[in-house]
Amino acid sequence: MICDGGLMRHSEQVAMIKRLLALRETRRDEKMLDEVVTIPVTKYTDEALLEREIASAFSRYPLVAGHASALGAPGSYLTSDWDRFPYVVVRGEDGRVRAFYNQCRHRGARLADQPSGTVQNFVCPFHGWVYGLDGALKGITRSHDFPGVKTCDYGLVELPAAESGGLIWVGRTPGETLDIPGFLGTFHEDLVNFDVASLVRYKKTKVVKEANWKLLIKTYLEGYHVPYLHRDTLAFAFKRGVIAHDEDGPHIRLSAARTNIGETSLKPEEEWRILDYASVYYTLFPNTFFILHPDYVSINTFWPLAPDRTIWTHEMLYRDADFTGSAGQSALAKRFRFTNDTVFDQEDFAIAENVQRTLPHGGSDHHVLGLAEGLLAMFQQTIDERLTDPDAATPTTPRPTGRHS
Repeated sequence: MICDGGLMRHSEQVAMIKRLLALRETRRDEKMLDEVVTIPVTKYTDEALLEREIASAFSRYPLVAGHASALGAPGSYLTSDWDRFPYVVVRGEDGRVRAFYNQCRHRGARLADQPSGTVQNFVCPFHGWVYGLDGALKGITRSHDFPGVKTCDYGLVELPAAESGGLIWVGRTPGETLDIPGFLGTFHEDLVNFDVASLVRYKKTKVVKEANWKLLIKTYLEGYHVPYLHRDTLAFAFKRGVIAHDEDGPHIRLSAARTNIGETSLKPEEEWRILDYASVYYTLFPNTFFILHPDYVSINTFWPLAPDRTIWTHEMLYRDADFTGSAGQSALAKRFRFTNDTVFDQEDFAIAENVQRTLPHGGSDHHVLGLAEGLLAMFQQTIDERLTDPDAATPTTPRPTGRHS
């Protein structure tokens, strides 16, 4: 089972479980902002604001392109899910991961039109120009029609790329270098200790939701709704559920106690494993929500199309040895239907779309967030800070949480 993986260091797992047990006695989540906060509904409807978010949060920080298993062999590639950033990431013959604008240097045609695949070279479908896996232009059809045009001047435009923590990352500024361990801080150690790189993909879906990208992410950031919205699904697994959280830079990790956390008393501490008793969630700034379920992983990304429209992708991962044979595949299919179709799509995101439809039509000009919803306000604050200070690394306002990384 996935809970046998490393995740946090064992001492940190034990400490987290103890934090959750203490919170369970109080029946209160760990302190977040410790105050009621209001958020203007224009945060979800203003088109000019969305453009500023794209120019800051979506342009100056590394973005998750997918899990490393998508690039298992030389020539394997994956393409962007978002037309506003048309990249292709490929594993070269030398094993290195590189990213390029997915555009022929001749007249801009897309070189790779599938979400993923394997190639020996990239061949432009328009006029047949050929590019190597390293981005070099290898051949111009009817080259005699291009006197003076040197192939060395027209290689693909390379973008920053990295393979780190089992994930593939892409940046939007050519010439920069991505420091993912530095970007994620201590949470990068979680991905390494958990051995995310060894997971394999079960399935990836891509759909458009009629809601703001932040509104969709925020459905994950509180447990207040679970007994109500998820009363027939998740509520059984999270009775008396409480949340503890940590921050590292712009990222948030929250651990949600499951119903069985009281069973820790039946085992010595050296046998405690966090995923036996809690689900662990990460907001990987700006637009990825990474979830460690007890025996599988969900990578959710959100790509804004308009203030009220967002591409949502969900990539589900698992350990091959945990789900063998036809019975294993049936179990995976059941988990995917439950998580993707029921909990995420029909509950979390359906209510987000419900909210979005009401926003332009009056009734209230703001949302009010209670003490258990402080992480929503913290996530919003992190985005807002970067609209004015793109280099912001830590919150400008002290946050009275139980702990900061």
